[in-house]
Amino acid sequence: MAKVMAILPDQAVAEVVTNQLSALNNESIDWRLTEPGDDNERVMPLVGWPLGSGSGTTGGGAPIGLAVPVNVPDDQTIKDQGASDDDAAYYGRSVAHGGIAIVVETPDDAVGQVRRILDQAGAQQVTAQ
Repeated sequence: MAKVMAILPDQAVAEVVTNQLSALNNESIDWRLTEPGDDNERVMPLVGWPLGSGSGTTGGGAPIGLAVPVNVPDDQTIKDQGASDDDAAYYGRSVAHGGIAIVVETPDDAVGQVRRILDQAGAQQVTAQ
């Protein structure tokens, strides 16, 4: 599997691209969009011991856990989708300036089709890895 990444200038182009990717009818092709203002919040576990318990444990001697929402930067979200550190930083900055990042996971034999769709739609900084 390969990753093809690009910056889309606006929501209209993103809709054209995703419609064309869907029209390929290839269940192996998957994509994720990262848009300005996306809620990249994740729930992270926080484990600790209750304060003031004296023994530092709960009644059963175990630590307590709590789920805490944490906002994740755009570049980390893109990196989590498989982009390299440098690519994730670039695409994250582009999203911060109003672009829409797309990361397409595709079989190697469909990379050319995906790149053509992105290029014809006016995507910028199209890269494959």
